[in-house]
Amino acid sequence: MALLITPRALAHRGEFYYQLSSMIRAGLPLIGALQTLEKSPPSYSYRKPVARMLAELKNRNTFTGALATLGDWLPVFDKALLEAGEKSGRLDECFRLLASYYEERAKLAREVIGQLIYPVGILHFALLIFPVSLLVEAVLRDQWTPLLLNKAAAFGTLYGLGIALVLVNSGSRAHWWRATTEQFLRFVPVLGSARRNLAIARLTSALEALFSAGVDIVDAWELAARASGSPAIAREVMKWRPQVETEQRTPGEILADGSAFPAMFTSLYRTGEISGQLDDTLKRLHEYSRVEGHRQMQMFTKAMTTGVILLIMVAIGYQVVLFWTDYFKNISNAIGQ
Repeated sequence: MALLITPRALAHRGEFYYQLSSMIRAGLPLIGALQTLEKSPPSYSYRKPVARMLAELKNRNTFTGALATLGDWLPVFDKALLEAGEKSGRLDECFRLLASYYEERAKLAREVIGQLIYPVGILHFALLIFPVSLLVEAVLRDQWTPLLLNKAAAFGTLYGLGIALVLVNSGSRAHWWRATTEQFLRFVPVLGSARRNLAIARLTSALEALFSAGVDIVDAWELAARASGSPAIAREVMKWRPQVETEQRTPGEILADGSAFPAMFTSLYRTGEISGQLDDTLKRLHEYSRVEGHRQMQMFTKAMTTGVILLIMVAIGYQVVLFWTDYFKNISNAIGQ
C-alpha cells in the first residue's frame, strides 16, 4: 500500500467502486465490468490488480478468493464488506456503499488539507525572513552564504520531520505511533475533540455500510473501529466480543457501561438499537460528527494561524526595536569619539 493516502488516491478508489456498481446495476457481469475497467481504470496503478482479479475469476475462483491474492492492496474493511456482499448476492450494493465511503473520505481529507494550507504558508514565510539580521546582512553587505546555510538547515529540518512522520505512520510501528499521537492530542484544546469527531464520523459511516451488507454485528464493529483510524476506539471495541457472544449483551448496553464514546453517541445508538432504526441513527450520527469535526478543525486552524501571525508580528517588532537601538548606539559612540 502507498506510504501516504492522499485525497486523490481516495477519490480513485471511490471511482473504482462507483464504476463497478454502475456497470453491474446496468446488467453487465462482474468479469465484463472488470474487463472494461482494465482498459480504462481510474488510475494506471489499478491495471495490474484488475488483471490479476480477472485471471483468478476466469480460473473459476470466487471474487473473495481473487481479492485474497492481491495481498494488502485492499484494506481489511473493503474485503470484509465485499465478501459479505458476494455471499448475500448484494455485491452491487456493496460497491455503491464503498464508493460513497471513499468519496466522503476524499472530501474530508481535501477540506482538512485546505484548512492547513494558509498556516503552513505562513510558517514558510516566517522561516524565510527570520532571523532578519541575516537577511539584512545578505541584502546590504552581500553576505549570502550564512543566509543560505541557515535556510537550508531550517527547511531541511522542517521537511525532514515531515518525511519522518510519513515513514513512522507507514512502518511496522505505525499503530504504536498513532496511538501515542492520539493520546497526546487529546489534551490539545479543540484539536483533540475535532480528531475524535472525525474518527466517529468514519466509524459510523463504516458501521452503516457493514450493517447494510449483512455483516455480523461483532465483526462489523471491529472492522469499523479499525476503519475509524482511532487506536483508542479500536482498542475499546476489541474487548467486546466475549461480552456479546458469551454474555449476550448488545453493543448499546456495553456502550452505556463505558466512557470511551461521547454520551450523545451512546444515547442515540441505544435509541436506534432499541427502536430498530439503527441505519437512520448511524446516518444522523455520521453527519453530526462530520460537521462538528469540520467546524472544530476550522476553529483550530484559525486559532493556529492567528497565533503564528502574532508571533511573527512580535518578532518583527523586536527586530525593529533592536535595529534602532543599535543604530542610535552607534551614533552615540561616533559622537563620543
